[in-house]
Amino acid sequence: MTDDGCFLPPSGAWGVALPRQVHSANVAYVTEAGRPADTDAVFTDVPGLCVAVKTADCIPVLLYAEQEHPVVAAVHAGWRGTVSRIICRTLENMKVRGLIKSASDCCAIIGPGISQDSFEVGDEVYEAFGKEGFPMPLIAQRRDKWHLDLREANRWLLEECGVRDVFVSDVDTKTSPDWYSARRETIHTGRNYNAIFFLPS
Repeated sequence: MTDDGCFLPPSGAWGVALPRQVHSANVAYVTEAGRPADTDAVFTDVPGLCVAVKTADCIPVLLYAEQEHPVVAAVHAGWRGTVSRIICRTLENMKVRGLIKSASDCCAIIGPGISQDSFEVGDEVYEAFGKEGFPMPLIAQRRDKWHLDLREANRWLLEECGVRDVFVSDVDTKTSPDWYSARRETIHTGRNYNAIFFLPS
């Protein structure tokens, strides 16, 4: 058991690498189980090592490149990580390490997260996305306040980076009783774990 209540198997290839998330765009390459600090995305090419992130409305993105030497990644994309293009940074880090030739080698799963209907934001968040070149008519809608579609923003980023095979969950964590939601239950609620690994060939 870790100091923040997370259970991790013993260190090694069959453990879990679960970052200590800080709503950043920081990415870490991992080769063993543990809690990488100040990180919101982890990736590995070690068979059996599970990479994971925790969410409670933020968007989880899992990446997998099925190739001779597979690689997997888990990304925590809240609005800060999304606007900082943490998805693109993860794919670029995978490429720089020589684990993929291009983003098109990867497929992606955008997991359960808050929907556009449920995600009301202030003008400052809307403007932050606009300044970073996001397609605002595609991801934002004005009602009493702005409503932002984080799932669509991350799907767009994946497509911009070159990922073509993308599955998007339609689960809204705020309205579904089966998922933890910070917006519904405050930040003291539990967390949804999103994880991926591959078996040795």
